[in-house]
Parts: sequence; C-alpha cells; structure tokens
Amino acid sequence: MFLKRIELLGFKSFADKTVIQFDHDITGIVGPNGCGKSNVNDAIRWVLGEQSTKSLRSGTSMSDIIFSGSEYRKPVNLAKVTLVFDNSQHIFDSPFEELEITRQISRANNEASYFINKSPCRLKDINDLVMDTGLGRDSLSIITQGNISSFADAKPEERRLLFEEAAGVAKYKKRKKVSLQKLEKTQDNLDRLQDIIDELSRQIKPLEKQAEKAKKYLGLKEELSTVEISVLVSDIEMYQNKITEIENQLRQDKMEYTSKEAAITLNEDKLTTLRKEMHSLDALVNSLQQEYTKTMQESYQLEKRKVEIDEKRKYLLKNVDQKQRQKEIQAMLNEAKFEYEDRKNRLSSLRTDLNLHKKNLEAIKNNENRASYELRQSENTYQQLLNRKQIIENNMKQPFQHQQGVKAIVQARRSLSGIEGVVSELFIPHDDKVMAVNAALGGSIYNIVTKDEASARYAIRFLKKNKSGRATFLPMSVCRPRQMNSQIQFIASNAQGYIGWANECVDCKEKYNLVRDRLLGNILVIDNLENANECAKQLKYQVKIVTLDGDIVHAGGSMTGGFTRSQSSPVTLNSELKQVEAQINGHKISRDHLIAEVQEYQRKLDQESDVCVQLQIEIAKLENVYQAKKDKYETLLEEYKQLGIALDETSNVDEDELVVQMAKMHAKLDDLTSQIQTHRARRLTIGNQVEQLENEIRLTRREMNSLQSEIHSLELKQMQFTTKQDNALNRLNSDYHMTYEYACENRQEVDLEQAKDRVLWLRQEISKLGNVNLEAPQEFEEIKERFDFLTKQKEDLELASKQILKAIDEMNETMIVQFTEMFDKINLELNESFRAMFGGGKAKLVMVDPDDVLNTGIDIIVQPPGKTIKNLQSFSGGEKALIAISVLFAILKARTMPLCIFDEVEAALDQANVERFARYLSHFRNQSQFIVVTHRPGTMEQCDTLYGVTMQQDGVSKLLKVQLKDALSLAQEEEKQ
Repeated sequence: MFLKRIELLGFKSFADKTVIQFDHDITGIVGPNGCGKSNVNDAIRWVLGEQSTKSLRSGTSMSDIIFSGSEYRKPVNLAKVTLVFDNSQHIFDSPFEELEITRQISRANNEASYFINKSPCRLKDINDLVMDTGLGRDSLSIITQGNISSFADAKPEERRLLFEEAAGVAKYKKRKKVSLQKLEKTQDNLDRLQDIIDELSRQIKPLEKQAEKAKKYLGLKEELSTVEISVLVSDIEMYQNKITEIENQLRQDKMEYTSKEAAITLNEDKLTTLRKEMHSLDALVNSLQQEYTKTMQESYQLEKRKVEIDEKRKYLLKNVDQKQRQKEIQAMLNEAKFEYEDRKNRLSSLRTDLNLHKKNLEAIKNNENRASYELRQSENTYQQLLNRKQIIENNMKQPFQHQQGVKAIVQARRSLSGIEGVVSELFIPHDDKVMAVNAALGGSIYNIVTKDEASARYAIRFLKKNKSGRATFLPMSVCRPRQMNSQIQFIASNAQGYIGWANECVDCKEKYNLVRDRLLGNILVIDNLENANECAKQLKYQVKIVTLDGDIVHAGGSMTGGFTRSQSSPVTLNSELKQVEAQINGHKISRDHLIAEVQEYQRKLDQESDVCVQLQIEIAKLENVYQAKKDKYETLLEEYKQLGIALDETSNVDEDELVVQMAKMHAKLDDLTSQIQTHRARRLTIGNQVEQLENEIRLTRREMNSLQSEIHSLELKQMQFTTKQDNALNRLNSDYHMTYEYACENRQEVDLEQAKDRVLWLRQEISKLGNVNLEAPQEFEEIKERFDFLTKQKEDLELASKQILKAIDEMNETMIVQFTEMFDKINLELNESFRAMFGGGKAKLVMVDPDDVLNTGIDIIVQPPGKTIKNLQSFSGGEKALIAISVLFAILKARTMPLCIFDEVEAALDQANVERFARYLSHFRNQSQFIVVTHRPGTMEQCDTLYGVTMQQDGVSKLLKVQLKDALSLAQEEEKQ
C-alpha cells in the first residue's frame, strides 16, 4: 500500500486520536450523512498542502478545522494529522523508505506547523515533494462530488490543469515561473545598475561647483541641527510621559497580581485542608452508618420481643387472678416510669452539652477575631515593606537623580571619552561595613573617575556648554595613595574595637586600586563610637575614624552622627535592598502562620456551629419523645390508682430487663443519628466551600492570566519606549554633544509634524549633495573605478539574462513534448473507458488551439450510444459524472497513480451505473490504491475493507473497521442458521 495509515487528532469531528490503517487496494469509508466520513478526504488534502478554507469546508479561518466542541464535549486546542506513505518505490523524491508527512495547527496562535519524518519543514517543501506524483491539488487523483459535477461544466482552460498534472509538466511550469522571476529580478538589477552608471557618468565631469555645494551643505546642516534638536527633545518628553504612565500601570498590575497570587496560595492551602477533612468525614460517616445499621437490627429484635411481651400482658390481664394482675400492672408502671426518667435525663444531658458547645463557640469566635486582626496588621506591614522595596529599586535605577552634573555625565558617557564611572559604581563595600564605607567616602561617592586630566577637562566643558550643573572629577593619572606612618598604624591596630582601614573594606577592579587608596587609605574603621573616641585620643586626633553604624570622629576631634530619615546613598542601596528583602521573607513566614491560624479557627467555628445546630435538633426531637413518655407514665399511674391497688414505690426495673436494653438502644441510635447528621452537614458545608474555592481559584487564575498578558504587553511597550528614548538621548549626546536639559533650554517652539517632515527633507537634500570635498582629482579616480566595475557587472547580468531565456525555451519544448504524448495516451484510453461507463458510444479529447500547446484549453467530444449531443451542458447530472469518471479512468490507464481518493464521486449515478463504475474500478487492483468515501452498496461490494464512521451524541466521529470478506462470511453463516 502506498498510503499505509492516517493518524488524526482534533481534526474537525475527529476529536480523539484516530488511526486508519490501509492494508488493501480498495478501502471504503462509509457512514450516514453528517457523520464526518468526508473529513478523512479533507484531512489528506489538508496535509498535502491545501490552503483554501472553502475547499476544506472549514468556515472563514483555518483554525475552524480544530474540533470546536459539542454539547457534551469540550473543544480541543490542537488539530494534527499525519500521513504515513510507503516510499519503497521512491514515488516521492526522497531517500527514505517510509515517509511521515504531518501538519498541525494550534488554536492559540492560528499558526500551522509542517513536519516530514518528524522534522520541521515548510509548506513549500511538502508542495515540492508531492509535485508530479499525481497527488497535486489540481489532479483527478483526489476528487470529490463537487469536482465531478463541475468537470463537464468547466472551461477548457480550467480542464487543462488536470492534464498538466497527469503529464508531469507541473515541475517544469514551476521552474519556468522561477526562471521568469529571476529574469525579472535580473532586469530590475540592470535597470538599477543603469541608473547608478548614469549618475556616475554625470559625476565624472569636472567638479567645478564644489564650493557652492559645500556652502549649501553647511546651511542645511545648521538648520537640521536646530530643527532636529527640537524634534528629539519633544520625542524624549513624549517617551518619558509614556514610560511614566506604563510604570504606574505596571506597578498597579504587579501589586494586583501579587495579591491574587497570594490569594490563590491561601485558597489552595485551604482547599487541601478541606479536602482532607472531607475524605476523613466520608470515612467516618461510612463507619457510623455501618454501626447504625447493625444497631437498628438489634433494636428491631428488641422491639419484636417487646411486642410479644405486650401481647402476653394483655392476655394475662384478662385471664389471671387479682394478685397476678396487680403484679403485671406494677411491672408496666415501672417500665413507663423508667422510660420517662431515662428520656428526662438524656434531655438534661443534651442541654448541658449545648450550653458547653455555645461557650466553646464564643471562645473560638474571640480567638478568630484576634487572629484576623493580627493578620490585617501583618498584611499592612507586608505591603509597607513591598512599597519600600519598590522605592529602593527605583532609586537604584536612578542613583544620581539629585546630582544634576553627575547625572548629565553618566547619561552622556557614551559620547564622552575617558569616563570610567562614578565612585559609588566602582567600589563594592563588604556587607557588614556598608555604613562605615558610606561615612568614610562622604561626598566623594559622587566623584567621577576619569582616565586622565584631559578627559576631565572635556567633561567640564560639556557641563558648562549645557549648563548642566557641577561635578567633581578624579583623574586616575594624578591619583596618589594616602597611607599613615607605621607608628599610627601600630597604635590603631592595637586599639580596642579595631576593624581595619577603610580601603580594606571595599572590593574593586585592580586598575582602580590607586583611586581606592587615595580616598580611603587614611580613614580608620572602629566598631563603635566609644572605642572610636578612645582611639582618637591615642592618635591625638590626627586620623579620621568611622564606625560600623556610620558615626564619624573627624581629625581634630569633632564628631558627626545621629539618625536621619533619608540615609540612603548609592553605596548603601544594595545593602538596604537585601535587608528589606530579608524582612519581607521573614514577614511572609509570619503572615503565612497567621493565615493558617485564622483558617484553623474558622474550621473549628464551622464545626462547633454544626454541632450546636445538631444538638438543638436533637433536643427538639427528644422533647417530643419525653412528653409522650411522661404522658404515658402519668396515664398508667392514674389508672393504677383508680384500681385501688397500693403503689409499691420501691419497685424498680432491673438493668437486664428489656425496657432498659431498649432505652440504651434508642439512646445509641439517637447518638449515632446525631453524629451522622452532624458529619453529613459538615460534609455538605465543606463540599460547598470546596466548590466555591475552586470557582474562586479558577476565576482568579483567569484574572492572573489576563494581568500577566497585560504586564507582558506593558513591559514590551516600556522597553520599546525606553529604547527609543535612549536612542534619542544618544543622538543628542553623540551628534550634538548636548544633555537633554540643555537641549530643553535651547529648543525652539515648532510644529512637531512639520518639523519631522522638515528633518526628513533636510536629510534627503544633504544626501542628494553626496560627498563634499576639495580633492576633486582623487574623487574622480574613485568614481571612475566604480563606474568601470559597475559596467562590467552590467555586462555579466546581460549575459545571465540570455542564459535564462535559453533555459526557458528548452523547458517550453520539453513541456510541449510531454504534454502532447500524455494527451495522446489519454485520448487512446478514453474511448474504451467511455464505452465501459456508457455501455457503448465514443469520446475523444481535442485541443482548442493545437498551435499553442502550452496554453490551449482541452475540450471533450462525446457521443453516448443512440445519442448525438454536441454541447456538454445538455447532458444530465449523472451523464456528466460518468463523463468525468471516464476521463479519470483514462488518465489512470495512461499514467498509473499511486493513490486515488474518491469522495462520493458516484453520488449522482443510478444503481446500474454505480455497479458499472464499481466493477470498472476493480480493474485497477494491484496498480493503484483507492480510498472511496461512499454510501452506495454497489461501490461498497468492490471494497476490500470498509471503515464505518459513526457519530454519537457527543458529536465526535468514531471508526469501525470491517473486512468485507469477513462480513460476507458472517452473513452466509447467519443465512444457513
């Protein structure tokens, strides 16, 4: 078999994975209307490159072929179809013995993917693979009822495509098309080259007007500078406004996302707890139910015995003597009294339990309120820490916001040579010495390190020109380390609380060591202020000392210290961020404990509430029973007194008597019933809570997905605007050596759109001037050399054009020969196939324009037996179908096709013609493989294997494979029986 199997998943009505195996020459696919059998044909055509949604009957979008769900089935998100071919005869131009061609499409992005033997490929690769194999979309190897009905009505030029596919000239047509495109491209290149050559030929002339061009260039450049600076400033302002808006929205979205993420975590933990409790309750209720059933059986036996005793008593009361009768009445009264007192005691016990549980409920409510209040306080603190973290991160992005000069230099460093960086960027303090280093550096943290003095002077001129404030520059070429003498070092190292020298408390690149030693080499670090004062005395106040808390003892004895709300600096930001993150992590753990505590109190609150409700129900039920027992006892007591018999108050019911056993049994049943109902009520409450939580989680996840998409979109926009803003700032710095602030002061008020158009026009005008210089002879040599080179290229392109035209002529000759030969072969076979289909008559093909074989249309002249009809339009629908089928069989005889797929092609035929079609189809066994989608019995009889397609209520197509010989054998056995 050429086509070995088809694998479908999510394609149209085949929602589930379906595999169709082909083991015989003729395979039929049958089923009622609407079951999806034609979808198999659509799947094959789709994989082989069909792009028309109309041809695939899939609506307006290709994603409509994905199973869209039904009343009982959810839609799927992926359609995937794989065709597995036997390529042992190398029908496909591929070295593989077996080929898998796969196409899939995702609903999410509506993008199709193609694979050959599981390797990704392009649609073009699949089209090239099936070209001239007989499986092209214009061939008659894959036909439907619509193709058949339209074949006879088609224009001669449209019929030609079928015969081109049969003749195998499609690949030549494609090559010719590619060659024509190359020829057109070559001609375009020639045109462009000619334009350039013409332009160069004009430039070769003496460059006598170079002075005028230079003046014009300078004037345009001056105007361009004035206008473009205003445009760049306006663009930067616009980008900044957009970035600010996006940052605000991002902050809100991320806060909301974090809140929802925390809510999901909370709900999922609660859901897990509730599910565990639900399973535990299910097991407990099941156990109690079993015990209840067993107790009911025992109670039934006791009730049965009680009825027998009561009947016996009735008999004795009527037939025994007075003494025996008095004994029986006394026993009945004792039992009634026992039951009355038993129910009374049980009622009192239940009321006591109710009061106890109400007290417990009140205590749990108080604890829950306390824990909820603590949780709210914890949430507020947690949010404050997150806000603080955001502020620190913003400060880290703009560490020099309040240092105008430093900020200007940092922004323009790409256009300024020799700028190494700011001191706060170059030095990394040790974690436990951040405050000490910050105090030691003081204002030096904003010093700008330069390569040399010239770089510093150029940067200062830049600040002056742009009026961008002041900055301190530290040229590395003049840095000399500061070190204390050995005596001071000895005294310091032996002082109490000695940590080291400040230059030992930072890390930096080796080339900045001189700068480090210059700024920090003479500053001492001591652990606290008291020890610093003592050490300063020993050193006679000659050395600046800093503490780990950032306090300072200056040389001379003055001290600086204390606390300010804003002690942050670029040096301390990293340390502050780590501290805040540690606080956030610690607070999150505390908050999670409070959340768990609140959830536990809420669970206990629900349990106690359920118990209280159930106890109230039990009390209400038992009150009725108690009243009934009381009335019964009082009634018997009254009757007893009326008989005039002395009441024996000392007589009681024994523990082993039946009424005692029954009372215990009733108490046990009531207790079991109460427990079961309490647990069931709790189970129902938990079930409702679980369902509500699941819905909340699903809703929250959808909202989070939406937020995530919005955040991603905003971040992309932010990145785009930031990139555009950076590009504009770099343009200001590199092209005009200006800061943004200075450019704002010097810009002119212009109409932005007109200014942008003016910039484009100015740039175009400057570009048209070309190179402006006074070295005309040298420029002439360069232009002449280029002119000669392009002239040689032009000659090469003209030669290539001639070669392409020659190749096109050779392909035309090949196509004429192959098309004519195949046309004649089909014509020879057509008459026989026509006679077989119509039972006689004759038919032939004719070229509309024999002189133009490459473009001529194909007409069909047919004469059925007993008829003379010149116009194909005069035939009936069935006759037109037979004509098309006859042409198809003629093509199959003239050129063997590996695979033919018929989709209800014989639908318009009557039964006799269907049987004739089917019999003729069997002549091609062992030549071609046929897949026939049909519902006609005559066609089914010729099929080796039948696949039945059904569709159940869920709207999904299912397959049932039947071997025809097995079906016939089974039918014969049933007839014998």
